[in-house]
Amino acid sequence: MERCPAKPKAGGQAVIEGVMIRSGAKSAVAVRTPGGAIRAGFIGTKPLGGGRDIWKKPVFRGAASLIDSLRIGLSALNWSADEAEPRDPGKKSGGFQSFMATALGLLLALVLFAWLPLRLALLILPGGRESLWINLLAGGFRVTAFFAYVASISLMPAMRRVFVYHGAEHQTLHAWEKGGEPLQEASLAESPLHPRCGTSFLLLVIVLGILFYAIVDTAATAVLGIPPAAHWRVLYHLPLLPLVMGLGYEVLRLADRHLETSALARAVSAPGMLLQRMTTRRAGREELEVAAAALMLATGGDPGAGVEVMEEPVG
Repeated sequence: MERCPAKPKAGGQAVIEGVMIRSGAKSAVAVRTPGGAIRAGFIGTKPLGGGRDIWKKPVFRGAASLIDSLRIGLSALNWSADEAEPRDPGKKSGGFQSFMATALGLLLALVLFAWLPLRLALLILPGGRESLWINLLAGGFRVTAFFAYVASISLMPAMRRVFVYHGAEHQTLHAWEKGGEPLQEASLAESPLHPRCGTSFLLLVIVLGILFYAIVDTAATAVLGIPPAAHWRVLYHLPLLPLVMGLGYEVLRLADRHLETSALARAVSAPGMLLQRMTTRRAGREELEVAAAALMLATGGDPGAGVEVMEEPVG
């Protein structure tokens, strides 16, 4: 892929009827309102990665990127929900409701993707001393659950709409990286798949976690003298998750840099690209117009004459 070196790096995510884009310390979101207009604004949440130098070091920058993605992405998602769906002014989504929904989602993810796969693996392989095989089996359950989850939500009309904006984000980023002009027109011909996608990142983290946690579990068994139960493994796996994600970030970054020249880099990216065929749809002009507005605003450009830019930070 040919890239324009003068362009700043950018990435983002789809939100409800829109796209959020991050570039450096700036984050912007643009949404198509029920009336057909585009409303956009900067996100007020300050990125962790823009602070101390340690968060810019290898591995640490991956952890910072993850935390920033969660914080900024949630702010963008909440704002997009209020802007894209008609509501009474007094029925805006409250902070407590958002907190409870997020907490329940995290708890469900913890059970489905952390505790349950380990518990099933330990039931199939009793004794728990074969840490590599236990983590391979648990990892297989996690990958299966992940694909099943994505397949199930793709049946929901609202999520299929989000997947269109996911494709719009990728198509616009491809055109931006290549220096295509005008951006919206250039995006039409681009692929809705992108090697730096967060979906690919999550899948890579699951795979890396198999080997990483096998080593950790082997050490824990040697120290304790007995294999830890599933709930104890989850308790010490979770604090190490940012490290696994930091490693995954570096691997994905390295693979993206060498896609054109390395078969290994293409092999590393292939499973994530396959998964993206489930989480993206090719976008049309209307969705690409929204994605272009978010990208231009985040990178200091003109989002377009018809875009209403909020004066105060959103989210």
